Amino acid sequence: MNNKKGKLWPYLVALALIIFAGVMLVYRDAFNDYVSVLATWQPVTTSKNADSDDVNTEEELSQEEPEEVDLPNPTATFLAVGDVMMHDGQIWSGYSDAADSFDYTEFFHVVKDEISAADIAMANLETTLAGKEQKYTGYPMFNSPDEIADALKDAGFDIIVTSNNHSLDRGAKGAIRTIQVLKERGLAPIGTYESEEEREQILIKELNGISFAFLSYTYGTNGIPIPKDMPYLVNLIDEELILSDIEKARSQADVVVVYLHYGDEYQRTPSKYQRKLAHLLLKNGASFIVASHPHVIQPGEWMEVQEADGEIIKKYIAYSMGNFISAQRFPYTEEGLMVKFTLEKDLKKNKVYLTDVEEIDTWVDKFVRDGKMRYVVRFGKKPT
Repeated sequence: MNNKKGKLWPYLVALALIIFAGVMLVYRDAFNDYVSVLATWQPVTTSKNADSDDVNTEEELSQEEPEEVDLPNPTATFLAVGDVMMHDGQIWSGYSDAADSFDYTEFFHVVKDEISAADIAMANLETTLAGKEQKYTGYPMFNSPDEIADALKDAGFDIIVTSNNHSLDRGAKGAIRTIQVLKERGLAPIGTYESEEEREQILIKELNGISFAFLSYTYGTNGIPIPKDMPYLVNLIDEELILSDIEKARSQADVVVVYLHYGDEYQRTPSKYQRKLAHLLLKNGASFIVASHPHVIQPGEWMEVQEADGEIIKKYIAYSMGNFISAQRFPYTEEGLMVKFTLEKDLKKNKVYLTDVEEIDTWVDKFVRDGKMRYVVRFGKKPT
């Protein structure tokens, strides 16, 4: 009998262990289910006096529209200056005998910060960059070292007008090389072109959500004919051509800036022709006019124009900004203007408005240092 119990004992122990393990598995599964329920359970909340029908579900919340936020209207500034001349005295003022090179950054170092602060800045380059082989000369047939382009870039200019009465002072080759030198320095030339395709492409710049189109034309090229096989080379003032270009530009940009090289030299008031042409262009889509050639400042003019939608808006004409830098010594030729335009885009109307025009007086300081005449553009009127 005792032997039988001894033999059964191991089997009883094994059976007990099996039963215990089974019980533990059952409790483990039940415990895990309980934990899962706790993890996913969220209390139902209601308002103080609401029935269950008033409960906001996640689906209802997700369907609520976000509040509209009024974005501020973007603004941009455009700055233009008049003629950048390069007379003989200026050319050699920047020459270093030791380095056998030219440097004209001193011309603009005083006004550089004002130029650079504008979103876009433009100047009229009244000389060619035809290369050293063509000989550097001032008036009457201008050709200057490439370093004047470096100085303009350093000063903060972005766009350089190349259509003026001196565009062809070194012929078609000189005009083409001028374009190429400017492009190499990251400057955008307007008014002269390397091809018909390039001439048909409107220069567009976009800043702060406002797009600008730039057009430029000259009254002539001092009697030097434009090559017959290169009619695109220089933009001449032609009403039909300009109006067509403005129409094209309006379809591509918010603002259309037109530069005109016209007017009577040394006359301090605009002529009837200047007024007539400027008014025509503003009435047909130009946003504002900037101009030079008289080499003296002429007073600007505000003009109200009724748009196609019936709205009357203000536009501006800077008839002559005078000389920005030159060696001229005729009365009033040592003074110029930096004209700064401030524009604002009404996002609701999708329309740009000219909100302010500031005319900043400048003058050319001429002085001798180290045995050479120096030239520096300074703020204000020329001291008397």
